[in-house]
Formats: sequence, C-alpha cells, structure tokens
Amino acid sequence: MINEISDYIYSFKNKIMETEMIVKECESTIVKYANMLEKESLKVEFEENYLTILGYTYRLEDNKQRLFYTFQEAVYAIDLDKLMRNEDSLKLNSIVYILVLDSIIKEYKSSIVNESEKQKALETYKIIQNRQAKENSKYHMYQN
Repeated sequence: MINEISDYIYSFKNKIMETEMIVKECESTIVKYANMLEKESLKVEFEENYLTILGYTYRLEDNKQRLFYTFQEAVYAIDLDKLMRNEDSLKLNSIVYILVLDSIIKEYKSSIVNESEKQKALETYKIIQNRQAKENSKYHMYQN
C-alpha cells in the first residue's frame, strides 16, 4: 500500500495542481488512502510526524494556500526520496503527507477547523523548531 501511495503522489511530479483541481481530482483517492492508513493504526504510529507537518502547514492562514503548498511539498518529498532511494523516508512521507492532505481537504471543504488537533499540531511543531534551534546554536557555538 505504501508503494501505491508514493506512486500516486509521485504521478503529479510534472504537474502544477491548483487547489480546486487537487480537491476535484484527488480528494477521493486521498481520503481512501487516509482511511486505509488509519485502519492500520499508522496515524497513531506516526502521530508526531503527522502533527509536525500539520503544524508546519498552519504557518499559512489561507487554507487554499495550505492545500496547494502542502500538495507540492508532498510531491517534492516523494520525488526526493525516490531519487535518493531512501525507503524509510519514502514510507514516512507517503503516510504523513496523505494524512495531512486529508486533514487539509476536510478543513477546506467544510471550513471547520479541528481546534484541538490544530493546537496539538502547533505545539508539536514548536517543540521540533526549538529542538532544531538548540542544535543550530551548538553548531554556531563551534564556529566562533
């Protein structure tokens, strides 16, 4: 199933999909894959990664832009994983991006934000950002 998901996302490599096109052409497939992943408890297993990417998407207030850019990021991430032959990252990105895209599409269509999930996503993203900032400060300390 993971290969099927990654191949699906990868199939958009040389296409620019506007938000409405993403919803119209991809929604049913994304929802299908997301439901399959949730049935296999993969959303729970990859929850921190899911929340991190979802939190990252909230840097954009406009849901239309969030969907457009996240879809492009998913295609780019899968393309890079395939080029690098990084199977672990390919699995992770396939799972996480389908789940995030599913969430954004639901929000886009209903205009209803799951506030508790949004808050968890923003908190998770902030923790990751702080962790990276600490790592970067260590590196810069050695540069002086």
